[in-house]
Amino acid sequence: APDVNRSEWRVTLEDGKIRFGLGAVRNVGQAAVESTLAARREGGAFRDLYDLAQRLDAGSVNRRVLESLVAAGACDAMGPERGQLFAAAGVALEQAAVLQRERASGQSSLFGEPGGGAATVALPRLPMAQAWTPKERTSKEKEALGFFLSDHPMAPLRKEIASVVSHDIAGLAELPDGTEVRVAALIGEIKNVITKKGHRMAVLTLEDLSGRIEATVFPELYESSNRHFIIDEIVVINGKMESRDDRGTKLLAAEVMPWSSARAAYRPSLKLEMRAEELTEEWLESVDGILNSHRGDADVYRLIVMGDGSREETRARRYRVAEGDEVIRALVGRWPSLRVRWSKEIA
Repeated sequence: APDVNRSEWRVTLEDGKIRFGLGAVRNVGQAAVESTLAARREGGAFRDLYDLAQRLDAGSVNRRVLESLVAAGACDAMGPERGQLFAAAGVALEQAAVLQRERASGQSSLFGEPGGGAATVALPRLPMAQAWTPKERTSKEKEALGFFLSDHPMAPLRKEIASVVSHDIAGLAELPDGTEVRVAALIGEIKNVITKKGHRMAVLTLEDLSGRIEATVFPELYESSNRHFIIDEIVVINGKMESRDDRGTKLLAAEVMPWSSARAAYRPSLKLEMRAEELTEEWLESVDGILNSHRGDADVYRLIVMGDGSREETRARRYRVAEGDEVIRALVGRWPSLRVRWSKEIA
């Protein structure tokens, strides 16, 4: 992460790792970075946010600059929490302005400068402020840096997302044109488009833990789902892959749902595949007992392969089973030839 006490203008190597440069923090210009580096060389590491504000050139650092440094994590060593530091940015700059005016006028410092004879007055405490939630922290970090650095909003949901989607974004590039997929991703950018006929559509930039891709939302779907288009919100998209040599790989959206709705709608289902000639009374009673002993929330589907090779699939309305491998081990342990798998069907 960037750090006002360690970072340079550009990225640097530090103990075998890449230290983010201050020059890449949004809203922090070259003059502000140069002032920071000069003050650090002259007076050593900054002790706290007030020390930072007082030692920087007032003409190159304003509230927006200081807030951006805090949001990017560059001041994490100076306080207990970013939300409190962010709220203190304005107060720190006001105190710095008072001190700099006194210096310019030759008055003694209220804060007791080193070597001066003025009485030392304690700096004000950091203002009370609500701590940032993990979502606020990552969102503001992305605003300042352009991407999620310390954490990703989808990381805590990794396991749950894997049970809903058919692919992650990185896996889409190798799929044939027309493949149906379901992905979960953050909306990183929304580009609204007006068609020649005057209809609205959109191109969404989607981002998950593995990569990015663009999704095209045509007018009819746009009208029914654009209320879900919110930057940095997780959506689940069903669609088809478009792989063209001249246009690259894109996702053509057929359905867009907020994560809160999709996580309930797209639960995995258990698929049992057997041949018609294997259906005996003993088989049915055995499977019935196993499924009843593993009750849960997932649907069960029977896929019967007929003698002519055709397939018939039906949902077993009597059963809902618990997700996991235990039910599969029990079924295959009793009937080794039975094909059993968890499936995430594309709606």
